[in-house]
Amino acid sequence: MISIIVPIYGVEKYIRKCVESILSQSYTELEIILVDDGSKDECPHICDEYAQKDSRIKVIHKENGGLVSARQAGLAVAQGEYVGFVDGDDWIETDMYLEIAKFLEKHSPDMVVTEFYCDYDDRKETSNQILDSQVYTKERLKAEVYPKMLFDGVFYHFGINPNCWSKVFKKELLKKHLMQVDIRTKMGEDAAFTYPCLLDSTSVCYVSKPLYHYRIVTSSMSRSYDSDLENIIMLPYQRLKEANKNSEFDISEQLSYYLVYLTNFLIRNEAKALNIKSRKQIRNVLKSITKNEDVHKASKTVKLSKLPVHTKIIVCMLRLKSVVGLKVYTKLFGKYLKKGN
Repeated sequence: MISIIVPIYGVEKYIRKCVESILSQSYTELEIILVDDGSKDECPHICDEYAQKDSRIKVIHKENGGLVSARQAGLAVAQGEYVGFVDGDDWIETDMYLEIAKFLEKHSPDMVVTEFYCDYDDRKETSNQILDSQVYTKERLKAEVYPKMLFDGVFYHFGINPNCWSKVFKKELLKKHLMQVDIRTKMGEDAAFTYPCLLDSTSVCYVSKPLYHYRIVTSSMSRSYDSDLENIIMLPYQRLKEANKNSEFDISEQLSYYLVYLTNFLIRNEAKALNIKSRKQIRNVLKSITKNEDVHKASKTVKLSKLPVHTKIIVCMLRLKSVVGLKVYTKLFGKYLKKGN
């Protein structure tokens, strides 16, 4: 049996399509765990409605704690040997878990990775990861997957996408790694346990067919500002750094690119128009970045030739520990965002 965990918060508009796509799976040996994460709309009632219709559905109602806590709550009650995830505003192909089950029954891997669709308002794009074979032993993982899974040579591009929803995991593997993720994590929350699970896997299977629909809603993400980001941005990196210490394969060079990616995101966050911090407060955030030894080490490790121009500028400022340079970049990027909007 496969347990499917569906974290739900504020997705009243999409939840029925999501759940219906799971209920219509051609593979029926499923446990469906709907985790209502304190949603304020009609989602709690919709979840209960579906539970009355299908005995495979289990509903958890909890106080809002974020995506990580919702997934952990679902995992705590999951009965399946394997566990998958579907986000409440997405949907899946009818044969998704049938295709995955074929590999589970034949090879008993620790994980199964699939391709997926990115569904925009006006188009859909298909993912393209570095995998090209159906079965990867530990030896092949070390030789072909681990060296490129966080960074495949192109900045902002993962060899293996970090999302958890296009994958199925052995439950025991998730218990070991998902339960270690800080519930405050809200950027990189998938990476914080997906990559440790990959590093810990003895075998992985790959389904080249895209089976999951990841809904991307065109919105004001470029304008939105997270006032708490400075306090949580490093959490996924710290989790991966810890996992790397306990792994027989070293991904520290890839982690440098990942840390630069996170740092870049934080600096750009401070440039957004909705930021109401004072100049001094913004300067303090930038100063704390330059004082972070992991960040400084990463800036000296990454190759400038692998980075886009704007990130090269940031990395050069980080190498110099230049708060003034980062402040100028932040100001200019803020103007760019205003012009674009």
